[in-house]
Amino acid sequence: MYYQHFGLNGPPFQFTPSPSMVYMSQTHREGMAALEWGLMHESSGFSLLAGESGTGKTTLIASLLSRQYQRLHLAYVTNPRLDFPDVLRLILTQLGVEAAGLSKGEMLDALGGFLGGLRPAERVAIIFDEAQGLSDEALEDLRLLSNYGRPGESQLQLILAGHPELLRRLMAPQLRQFNERIGARTLLVPLDAGETTEYIDYRLRSKGGTAGRIFHPKALKYIVNASAGIPRRVNVLCHNAMLLAYAAGTKQVTLKLAKEAVAEYQDLFTTAIKTSSNENPTPRDGTRKSWNPGLTAVAAVLACIVIALMAIGPRFGKWNHHPSATEAGATRDQTLILPQSTMMSREGSANSTAPIAVPDYTAPVDGNEPAAAASSSISVTSTKSKRSAVRLAKHQSTDEDDEGE
Repeated sequence: MYYQHFGLNGPPFQFTPSPSMVYMSQTHREGMAALEWGLMHESSGFSLLAGESGTGKTTLIASLLSRQYQRLHLAYVTNPRLDFPDVLRLILTQLGVEAAGLSKGEMLDALGGFLGGLRPAERVAIIFDEAQGLSDEALEDLRLLSNYGRPGESQLQLILAGHPELLRRLMAPQLRQFNERIGARTLLVPLDAGETTEYIDYRLRSKGGTAGRIFHPKALKYIVNASAGIPRRVNVLCHNAMLLAYAAGTKQVTLKLAKEAVAEYQDLFTTAIKTSSNENPTPRDGTRKSWNPGLTAVAAVLACIVIALMAIGPRFGKWNHHPSATEAGATRDQTLILPQSTMMSREGSANSTAPIAVPDYTAPVDGNEPAAAASSSISVTSTKSKRSAVRLAKHQSTDEDDEGE
């Protein structure tokens, strides 16, 4: 085993609670004192131990359960997801009461009978670990359960251990009555840098080693800072760093190995978080097939435009109709007949009218034919009409002059 490589008589950093290796920092001493007070003397019926994951709640409970207390009967519930009848059945079984096949009401009567049979100063303590997982309904059932026992003797004590979120939940209006019943309350906080260094040395000394011999000072400081004072994280980082030193064949953890252990620990959690939040995992062939909402929206808009063009296509073609060459030629030959115009003589004494044929210069010209060809075709007819009109006007003017003389 790797610990023999360092001259130790056992693994110093374990991941499961060990009652024989409990480092009592200031916050852990306060927590243990609060638990013992709740077990033996608290009269409210409820005690609360809160702390972040890995701060040592379960380790303190394991140490508490390993001790022998006179006039105390202990039950330990580790699964908060159980239904309340299953919790009752588990409690009665640990107290030595047969509960198989009993209904909820019958189990409550059996617990009441057990409490009634206790001698004076004896009490039952039930510890609920991971209590933040208890539902509001389960907490209300526990509040009602605390009323069992002989009046005035506080025969039943309930201890809740959980994350700080339990404290926030207890502030809710629907749990006000439960919150008011809790007496002793303790919050475990992370270790400071000095306590973390002492914790590492304490664990190594319990197995025949020291922190100064196995960890380089810079490596030790680096791990202390990276652990943030969480005992469970300290165990993981020190364990991994010693494994890397064992694999490298060195008797001491260097700063490089400590950094590598911390990096592997952080990368593991980062990868786990990314994997759990990845909705489009990479297939085995290495190509990632993902749904792009932007491209899908663009495709939908284009499809709508195509459908709209197909629907209005015939009408649009009618509006855009260009006349053929025959139609264009016929249009150019058309003339406009203006109303009779008055042609004044130089003296303005006589009136004479004559229809004048004016070509239609506004007629559309076919885009396939040159513009110059269209203009010459029109000018021939236009010139003849203008000459006839001029001759007529001169002739009439001469006649009027003769009559005037």
